[in-house]
Order: sequence, then C-alpha cells, then structure tokens
Amino acid sequence: MRKIIPWLITLISCSLVTGALAAVKYQQITEAIAFGASFPKPYEVVSARQVSSIKHTPVRRLGGTIRRPEFVEISSEVSGRIVNLPFAAGAIVNKGDALLELFSADLTAQQEALRADRNLVITQLGRSRALKEQALIAQGDIDVQEARLSALNAQIKAIDAQLTRLTVRAPFTGRIGIYTHVVGDMLDTGEVVASFTGLGAERWIDFKVPQGLAQISVGDEASLYNLDGAFLGTATIIVVSDSIDAATRTFDVRASAKDIDLKHGELVQVEVASGASMVVYELPPSSVRWDTDGTFIFQLVDSEPDAQRPYRATVQRIDLIDETADTAIFTATLDNTGLFATTGSFKLKEGVLAQLGDRTN
Repeated sequence: MRKIIPWLITLISCSLVTGALAAVKYQQITEAIAFGASFPKPYEVVSARQVSSIKHTPVRRLGGTIRRPEFVEISSEVSGRIVNLPFAAGAIVNKGDALLELFSADLTAQQEALRADRNLVITQLGRSRALKEQALIAQGDIDVQEARLSALNAQIKAIDAQLTRLTVRAPFTGRIGIYTHVVGDMLDTGEVVASFTGLGAERWIDFKVPQGLAQISVGDEASLYNLDGAFLGTATIIVVSDSIDAATRTFDVRASAKDIDLKHGELVQVEVASGASMVVYELPPSSVRWDTDGTFIFQLVDSEPDAQRPYRATVQRIDLIDETADTAIFTATLDNTGLFATTGSFKLKEGVLAQLGDRTN
C-alpha cells in the first residue's frame, strides 16, 4: 500500500500539469482563431455592367474574287508578226478602234491581184453579153465568165475574213493594260498581249458557298470586306447556281456592287447570312471565361447582410455565339437587370466577395 501512494501522487501531478498545459494551449488557439476571424475576408475589385440585348444574324465570311463585267485579254486568233500597237498602255480606247495589228501585206497584195482579175472578168463579161445579143458568142462562154466572177468574189471575201483576224478591235470602250510584247515580236495563236478593261462602275463578286452553309437567293444582300477586315460596302446577289460541284460540294454565287473601286481579280471577303436572326446578349470580351465545362460569366449578386463587401460572384453559364475585339455575344438564361463582371473578371471565383471599382451602363 505504501508503494502505491507515491505512484498515485505522481500520476495525479502529471494529469494536473497536462490539463493545465492543454487549457493554456486551448486558450491560445481560441485567441488565434478569434484574431484570424477579425481580419476582413478576401475580395476582388472588378468593373461591372448590365447585359445589352441585340438582334443578331449568324454570318460566315467566304473568299470572293472581283470580276469586271467588261474585261477581255487581247490576243489573236492567228499567229503573225506585230506591226502596230496603236495605243499606249493605260490609254482609253473607243469601241471599234484597232488594238492590235499583225503583218498583212501579203494578203493585201493577193487581194489586190484578185480585184484586178475581177475587174478584167467584169469587162469581159460585159463584152460577151453584148456579143450574145448579136448571136456572136455561145451562152456557155458567158456561163464560164460568170462562174469565174463568182469564184473571184468568194476569194476576195475569204481574204477579207483573214485580214479581219489580223486586226483586233476594241469590243467596248475601255482602258488598255500593260503590253507584254512590242512591235516586231512574233505572236503565237492565242497568246495574250495585254488586258482590256471597261470603264463601268459595276463590279461582280464571284464566290463559292459550301452546301448547307446558307440559303442564298437572288436579291439578298452580302457585305464585302478586304483581306484586313475593313468594310468595303454591300453587294446584291444576282445569280445563284442551280447545280452543286460534286468534287467540292459547293455552289457558285455572283453578286453585283457599284461604286466600289476594286481591281479585276482582287480577293475580298464576302459575308453572308448563315442562319435566322435571333436576340442575343452582349458584353465586353473581358467578361467571358472558360473552363472544362465551357464558357461562363460572373454575375454579381447581393451578399448577405453581415458580409464585408456588397457583392458575391456566382457563375452564369452561357452559349458563346461570336466574339470580336470589342464585343462578345451569347445566349443564356439570366436576369438582364443584374450586374455582370467585365474588367477584372479573371480574378473572380465562385462565391468570392466583390467590390465595384467601376460600373458602366
């Protein structure tokens, strides 16, 4: 019994010391928690605004090529040596004026010889008919001379046709391009010498539309942009092909525009409607965020009364329709009277407190 008492005293003493230390530590932890709770909760400063409702038509931009209604390439149907290029490059030429002349002296000489023969036959035929009235010549001799006259007339017309092919004339009033040949060069059949462009203000825009992309009809409007994206004007659809290319599954479309100073062959972007109009919401691009589930924005809702900041961020899922450098348009089920984070939205998370640094309408 005497041996147990010291052990009990020791055990009780240790328990008392441990309890005292635990009480002190508990007090310290409680004070630390209270001290930490006294700090303000984290928050983010963002800008916010209400969404705007706009009417949006889905569009697609396609590549198009500018065509002039009056445009030809000057070439010859036959080969030969160039003897005359009457106009300088860049000159305006009236309809019917000669643009290109090939060597034709040999044909002209042949034609003159045939005309001389024809004149002789005409003289002989006149004398023969006078002799026929006096019964001094047979009808067969007159028939031979008439046949000879018909043959000469045909040969002269044939040379006229050849001479016509040696001179290329302007099919309309226009401006001649830059020559690729000079006087004295030999020209092969079909070889292009220069381009010839009409002076009209109308331009055609030819482009291809993939099957199923858009329903395009004659009379529809299309917007034109240059390769840098700058707006050029509008064009009216004038032709829609009735067939689809089996290789590319596209159909051809031609639009017409006026007073747009574009060169023949120039590339442009053609914007056409690819769906029906719809009402969508609009916010700055800085409002839109992404995660593995898609796109979303942050709505700023009123925080609880005892919160230290007026708003809390909550995720609002959206379907992004289009985005440019200035605006993002989307569809969503939301309260369009609420506030939505814009600049600084990247700092927010679900449930975090927020303070407005700026509010725009």
